[in-house]
Amino acid sequence: MTSEKIEEDLGYVKSLVDKSERIMNPPSVFILWAAIIAVGFSLVDFAPKYVGFFWMIASPLGGLLSGFLGRKTGRARGQLDAGTGKKHAIYWSGLLTITILAVLLGIRGFIHGAVISQVILLVVAMGWWGAGVLFDRYFLYLAGIMMAGFTAALFLDRYVWTAMGMLLAITLTAVAVHKGKKNASGAQ
Repeated sequence: MTSEKIEEDLGYVKSLVDKSERIMNPPSVFILWAAIIAVGFSLVDFAPKYVGFFWMIASPLGGLLSGFLGRKTGRARGQLDAGTGKKHAIYWSGLLTITILAVLLGIRGFIHGAVISQVILLVVAMGWWGAGVLFDRYFLYLAGIMMAGFTAALFLDRYVWTAMGMLLAITLTAVAVHKGKKNASGAQ
C-alpha cells in the first residue's frame, strides 16, 4: 500500500466516524416530546385534575417510544450501539423513577396543590440539565427554560404553565428541524 492509499483509507474511516457522531438523538424524539409537553403543561392551567393521569401515561409511553425511535434511527444509520442505548435507558428510567418518588410527596400529603408540579418541574429540569451534559447540549437550553418557568410560576398565577409548555414545544420543534437539517446536509 502506498502512503496516499493509507491516507485515503484513513480519511474515509474518519468521515464515517464523524458522520456517526453527528446526531445523538433523532429529531423525531424531540417532536414527540414537543407534543407531549404542549399538552401536559397546558393541563396544569386548564384541567389540573387530569395532569397526574396524563403524565402517568405519557411519561412511560413517551420514554418507550423515544427508545424505539432512537433504536430505529440508529439501525437506519447502521450504528446500533447497545452500550449507548443502555446508558439512555438507565438515565431516563432513573429520571422517571425519581419523578414518581417526588409524586409520593404529594400522595402522602407532605406537599399540596400546585407545589407538587413545581417540585416535579425542578426534578425534570435537573434531569434534562444532566442530559445536556451527558447526551445532547440542546437539553441545557430546555432545562434553562424549565428553570425560568419555575421562577415565573413562583410570582405569576395565570397561564405560566401553558406559556412554558408552548415555549418548550417550540424550542423542541426548532431543535428537531435544526437536527434534521444537519442530518440532511451532513454538516456538524
